[in-house]
Amino acid sequence: MRRIKKLILPIVIVILNLLACIRPFCDAYKRSVYPLISDVLGRINARIPFALGEILMYLGAAAVLLLAVLAVMLLFLRKREGFRKWAIAYCKGFLIAAQILLLIYTLNWVIPFRASILTVPGATERGYTLEEVGAVRDHIVTELNSCALEVSRDESGNVIYDRSAMDRAVFSAMRSLSEGYPSLSGYYPPMKDALCSDFLEWMNIGGYTYPYTMEVTWNRYCHDLYYPFLLAHESSHHQGYYQENEANYLAFLSLIGSEDPLLRYAGYNEIYYYIENAFYETAGLFMPPEEVRAYLLERPAVSDLVKADRAYARAVSRERYDADSHPAQSLSGSAAKAADVGWSVQGDVLQENSYDGVVKMVLQYYDVYGLE
Repeated sequence: MRRIKKLILPIVIVILNLLACIRPFCDAYKRSVYPLISDVLGRINARIPFALGEILMYLGAAAVLLLAVLAVMLLFLRKREGFRKWAIAYCKGFLIAAQILLLIYTLNWVIPFRASILTVPGATERGYTLEEVGAVRDHIVTELNSCALEVSRDESGNVIYDRSAMDRAVFSAMRSLSEGYPSLSGYYPPMKDALCSDFLEWMNIGGYTYPYTMEVTWNRYCHDLYYPFLLAHESSHHQGYYQENEANYLAFLSLIGSEDPLLRYAGYNEIYYYIENAFYETAGLFMPPEEVRAYLLERPAVSDLVKADRAYARAVSRERYDADSHPAQSLSGSAAKAADVGWSVQGDVLQENSYDGVVKMVLQYYDVYGLE
């Protein structure tokens, strides 16, 4: 009977992962079950002032390290009855904890991740010409320059950023899309500072959503103009849109549809980089590099005011970074190299569902709704 009980949890995990291979099941789960889990865990852990998920991650790493140490020590101390019993009990507890975490991970990430990919309503699958990509690129540049004139500024002419106000505005903008994307009607937890912001900064990571605790964290050294887009992106993950192109698209869509000019500014500013790179790469397929540069100079350019706002935001971010101590600074180079490999692998695995995949969705959006 005891053996049967021990097998219940592994069997449940296996069954759920097999069901996760069935897309209709994942879609139904994402619509009905996942929102309950994300809302409850999100509300509970929002009361904790620090990133509990990150602490659990460190404790998990320590537990794995201790397991390895115990395995080596057992080779020499296995004849000591007291130590051997304690080590075996630890291993059993570790195994149970690992199974529970795997179950939570399956429920909170694997199944919703394998649900149907978000699509742009009314869009058709087709290729886009260089001029079509250029038209969208020019429209975004125009809107970006226009938003720069609308945002509130201080006496020095710098953009005024209020994190609390931005949080409320982003969550409101996300909920405004819930008619077309019902999952966005759920609870939005506050974004917490990541304790490992140093490493996130060195790895060029803006934030992370912990599936075990349904917390949203951010690299506190990210600049303020990027913050609204990052919050909307990570909040999309929290609501079950775990593909990176989905989260980027929903972040863009919610921000540019907001009544807050700062959110629109942040939305157009971030998506500009994706469209600009796509336009440059597309142009490179038809002409040599020197002609591409000349071709870009003929098109609308980002205004000096936008460039100044970007520079100011980066400078303030750098001041925040320099004001803190970074005892692990010597590891920054290794972290950056590891990140380069990680980003490359992620792009290969996710392919068009990676971050850059948002370009296709933005092109489809303007194809359906027009540039006006």
